[in-house]
Amino acid sequence: MPCGEYFTDYESRMGLVRWRIQKIALVVGLPIPFLVPFLADGGTVTLLSQAYIFAVAVLGLNVILGYAGEIVLAQGAFMAIGAYTTSRVVTTGVGLLPALLMGGVTASIVAIGFGLPSFRVKGFYIAISTLALQFVSEWFFNNGQAVWIHGGSQQQLPSSVGLVGPFLEVSGTDGKYYLALVLLLVFALLSLNLSRTGIGKTLRAIHENDLSAAVLGIDVFWNKLVAFALGGFAVGVAGGLYGYQIGFISPGYFTLSLTLEHYVMLLFGGLGRVWGALLGVGVVTVIKEYLREILSVAADVTGLNATATVPVFFGVIIIVVLAVEPRGVLAALGKVKEYLQQWPFAYD
Repeated sequence: MPCGEYFTDYESRMGLVRWRIQKIALVVGLPIPFLVPFLADGGTVTLLSQAYIFAVAVLGLNVILGYAGEIVLAQGAFMAIGAYTTSRVVTTGVGLLPALLMGGVTASIVAIGFGLPSFRVKGFYIAISTLALQFVSEWFFNNGQAVWIHGGSQQQLPSSVGLVGPFLEVSGTDGKYYLALVLLLVFALLSLNLSRTGIGKTLRAIHENDLSAAVLGIDVFWNKLVAFALGGFAVGVAGGLYGYQIGFISPGYFTLSLTLEHYVMLLFGGLGRVWGALLGVGVVTVIKEYLREILSVAADVTGLNATATVPVFFGVIIIVVLAVEPRGVLAALGKVKEYLQQWPFAYD
C-alpha cells in the first residue's frame, strides 16, 4: 500500500482504480492509444489493431483457462466460427455490431457444447475434447458440401460497413483501429469486473480445487459451462473482428498454431490476470514483428526457413517463462516492485 493512503470502506478497497498513482496513470495513459493514428504510420496502426483483437481473444481464453482452469485447444476454432458467422450475417445488412454479437453467440453455443464432457472428465481429457473441435472446424470450413452453411472457405468481407445497419460507417485503417480499441476497452473492463463478482470468485475456487468447491455447495459443472460460454463469446467476437480487419477469411488463418500463439501470450503475461494477458499480447506481438525481420536476415545467411523457426522461438519462450516464473512476467514485475519498496532494508 502506498504510504499515506488508507482504505476506510470496502467499496474503495474493491475499486478497480484504488491508488492515487493508478488514477494519475489512467488519466495520463488512456488518451495515448486514441492519438496513435495521428502519430504513427499505417503499418503500425494495423499492427496495433491486430494486437487489440488478439487481446480480446486472449481475455476470453483467460476466462476459461485462467479463471476456471479448463484447458482449451480450440482457440482457432472459436475464432473461425465467429469470423464465418460474422461474414454471413454482415451480408444481410444488419450492420457490423450485430454481426459480431451473433458471431460471439454462435461461438459461445459451440463452446458450451464441447464443454459438456466436463460433467464427467477434466484436465487433459477436456483438452482432447476441444482439440477435436479444432480438427472438426478445419474440416468443416474446408468442406465444399457445407458451403450453404458457412458460405465458402474463402470469403471476402466488405471494406466498409455500418455499425448498426447503414449508420456509423466503419472503414479504413483508422476506423478499424478505433473499433478494435473500443472493444478491447469494453472486454477488459468486463473481465476486470468479472474477477470481482461472485461468478469470478466461484470460477477461481473451481480452478484451485473443484472437489473442495463441490463440497462447499458450488455447482462445478454449471459454472464450468458459464466459463466456456463467456470465454467463447469473447473469442468469437475477436474472430469476427479479425476477419473484418484483414478483409478476408480462410481456414488457414485459424489453425492450431493460432491457439498456441495465444497460449504463449497468456502464459508470458500471467495466467488468470487481466493485465498479464494484455501485457503478454503486447510484448509477444512486438517480439514477433521484429523477430520475423531478424530471422529473415538470418535465413539469408544460414539457409534456414524463417517461417518455420518462429514457432521454435515461441516454444523456447514458454519453457523459459515456466522455468523462471511460472506465474508470468506480471508476477515477476510485482516481485521487482516489492524489492524496490524494501531496498535497501531487508525484512526477510
